[in-house]
Amino acid sequence: MYTHGSNALKSEYYTADAPGESVQKKKTVRKSSSKKVVRMKKRAVALMLFAFLMAFTVLFRYAAITEEYNKLTTAREELELISAKVVETKVQAEGDMDPKRIEKEAERLGLRPPLKNQVEYISLGNTDNGEVLKAEEPSAFVAFINRMSVILEYLY
Repeated sequence: MYTHGSNALKSEYYTADAPGESVQKKKTVRKSSSKKVVRMKKRAVALMLFAFLMAFTVLFRYAAITEEYNKLTTAREELELISAKVVETKVQAEGDMDPKRIEKEAERLGLRPPLKNQVEYISLGNTDNGEVLKAEEPSAFVAFINRMSVILEYLY
């Protein structure tokens, strides 16, 4: 509502709600409320960005864990193959130690059992005794260290 003067000279307009407030004051209020809205939008964007980064981090870690699990599975499969080859090689080696097979291989190569004049026996004496040498007495410090190592070996 306008009072006192013409429209051409009056620079401020009054609203019907509050006769003493001008439109310019409402604009400043709107600017402060628009700043709040902008701040809220910035916070929302920042929160969404943070949530995206967290989700990306979780997915990245999950991918890394999956990759390591796949490597572990591959290594286990390789270990099983190698273990199977070891068992196969042991079975083959046991088969190679068969006396009949060794005898046939020796005949094929032209080998014959040794003659009596090719064999020499070594006499170790009539007694089966051993001679014990007395070891030097270690120093007290070395003896202590040796005792401690024996105790630690017993504990572990």
